[in-house]
Amino acid sequence: MKKILNILFLLFLFPIKATSQTQYIDSIHLNKANYFKNTDLDSLFYYGEKLNESENVCNKVLLFNFKAFGFYKLKDYDKAEEFSLKSLQQIDSLLQEQNLPCLTEAKIATLNRLFWVKKNQEDYNEAYRYIMLMQQTNEQNSKKSINYHTNDISIKVARATVKRALKMESVAKKILLNAYADLEHHSLDEVKNNNSFLEQEVAIINSLGDLYMDLSTQRNSTIFIDSAAYYYDKAYDITKLFDPPHKNSEITYYFKKTEILMARKKFSEALELINNYKNVCNGYNYLHKKHFQKAICFHGLNNSDSTIFYANKFLKDPKKCKTSRLITIYDILSNTYDQLNKLDSAYKYSKLTMDKFNLAEKNKEKTFSLFYNNNFSKAQILNDSILKKEGQKQKKLIFSFVFLLLAFVSISYYLFKKEKKKKKELISIVNKRKPFEAEKKEYNIDEALENKILNEFKNVQQNLDFLKCDFSINSIAEKLNTNTTYVSFVFNRHHDEPFKKYCTKLKINYVVKKLKDDKRFRKYSVQAIGEEIGYTNASAFARAFKKHVGVTPSVFLKDLED
Repeated sequence: MKKILNILFLLFLFPIKATSQTQYIDSIHLNKANYFKNTDLDSLFYYGEKLNESENVCNKVLLFNFKAFGFYKLKDYDKAEEFSLKSLQQIDSLLQEQNLPCLTEAKIATLNRLFWVKKNQEDYNEAYRYIMLMQQTNEQNSKKSINYHTNDISIKVARATVKRALKMESVAKKILLNAYADLEHHSLDEVKNNNSFLEQEVAIINSLGDLYMDLSTQRNSTIFIDSAAYYYDKAYDITKLFDPPHKNSEITYYFKKTEILMARKKFSEALELINNYKNVCNGYNYLHKKHFQKAICFHGLNNSDSTIFYANKFLKDPKKCKTSRLITIYDILSNTYDQLNKLDSAYKYSKLTMDKFNLAEKNKEKTFSLFYNNNFSKAQILNDSILKKEGQKQKKLIFSFVFLLLAFVSISYYLFKKEKKKKKELISIVNKRKPFEAEKKEYNIDEALENKILNEFKNVQQNLDFLKCDFSINSIAEKLNTNTTYVSFVFNRHHDEPFKKYCTKLKINYVVKKLKDDKRFRKYSVQAIGEEIGYTNASAFARAFKKHVGVTPSVFLKDLED
């Protein structure tokens, strides 16, 4: 009997030891993966892959997360997004079976990675969507937990980043300062020197530096450049406390120091710093950044050959080219070729600049719309909450509102019937005068929609949308999410000419003014001038020009030169 009990005891003990051994191995792999995150990506991938063998679901889901992080560091944003989405799919599937806190944290980390991927691709619409998902997921944590506050700070930094990209600097600054105060308030003294805390601190301070750099460009003030330099230096000092040290801290700091020198127009000093990248890169692939910055520096020094050389080197790797940087390089090339009197090349890059700029503005408009929709949803939620709390008081207000609404509807209906009667009388008079003229259809269009359409007509003129070759009444209808019939009706109500004729007149007036004001523009061919205002056919442009001006473009140009 004693022998049997000993055997049972050993059988009971063995799985505990096995489990303990497995946990120990998992712990080693996890610690090593975290250690190599910012020092050795090959080792990160190796130990991250080892976690796939883990029996612990919390460790297993980190495989895709580590891979996404590694590819993000390599600036392979497509791969980083691929593995982040795989991670998200795996986590959501597991959360349906068991609601573990570790899975929620892994989901927030994955969404954060997707945000930074989209931010670096300058897809701010998608980036902001991931911020909202992060916030929604973080609400599942207790508001008193350290995880909730840590994630909340990351969300604030992300939100400030998008606001800064949309030129909302004052809002971004307020968010960052608030995040920094939260970081200091909610972090315990014993964790204030660990890498997680320090990384968040560096992210906030560097973001403040970036913010002041933007302000220096907009307001042309050296005070803001000094502030940016102060924050960059402060952030770099903190990176020296990282344990283990981050591999890219020094080269990242050099990038920012170079930006400071370029902002101060010290281009020769900036070039010296760029040439020293090779000594501090620590294996980081800095060439694309180097080509971009050198193109700007040589342009500032009026060295045309070197400007064109490094600009073309930058453009050889289009996958790494952010839209904002493409706009900068295209603009530099346009100006450089203009100075060299190479007008065809100048026109080519000038057109590319405008195309990319318009694309960037459209993307920002989408993000603004997302801001509005999100804030509107929050307002609805808040309103529902108030209705529940206020009880009887709110019921009275609702009753009053319904009463006023019914009164408004009744008065509106009365006025509508009265107006309709007037219109019938008017139509009757017109029909008597012109018995064969078809009755003009009237539409009962919402006043807000009509104002929206009228404002869009103004925007079309201000933004020069009418110059695009594919611009039509459909463009306005699609942008406002309405139909062309309503747009056409509103236009005809306020104009005495067809929409197409109106657009043609705008195009011709624009090109006539530009030919009068811009001597350089007069040197373009008739085909190129036509393309500038959306005509792909030189003959069609010439016919439209002659119809509105009275002479052909060639004769008009000759008269200007004379």
